[in-house]
Amino acid sequence: MAREQYESAAVSDVLRVEIPAAHAYLHLIGPSISCLFNNAPSSVNVEGLAYNIELAVHEVCTNIIEHAYGRLPGHIKIVFTMLTKPQQLVIELFDNGRSFEYASIPMPTPDEPQVRGYGLFLIQALMDEVEYCPKDNGNTWRLVKNLA
Repeated sequence: MAREQYESAAVSDVLRVEIPAAHAYLHLIGPSISCLFNNAPSSVNVEGLAYNIELAVHEVCTNIIEHAYGRLPGHIKIVFTMLTKPQQLVIELFDNGRSFEYASIPMPTPDEPQVRGYGLFLIQALMDEVEYCPKDNGNTWRLVKNLA
């Protein structure tokens, strides 16, 4: 979403990052989040949140790389928007890869150990809101973390 789309919210900072859809570029996510938190208003309680947010964004990007693009070339556009009213970090991720049916992905069962399949569960556990919107021309993820 663009700054204009947050009409009733107070936007303090917006950071846009576009990376190739490759694991080698995922290390850029952490410093981007840290930079936003370093510039966050003092009223925002960011204690311990940066790592959890980084982990969630990293997991979405990994899913985009492995499933949406199938490790084929592509790009991931990430828009980080720091809001002060309400105190939230909104992260939107855009890709042009394959889409999937979000509701059809089963949640892992603790009684049945598995090697893969914890990604969406982890993202939902770490973030306050998770939305996935598949479209013909690409996919959009919207992650929200309340900071107050």
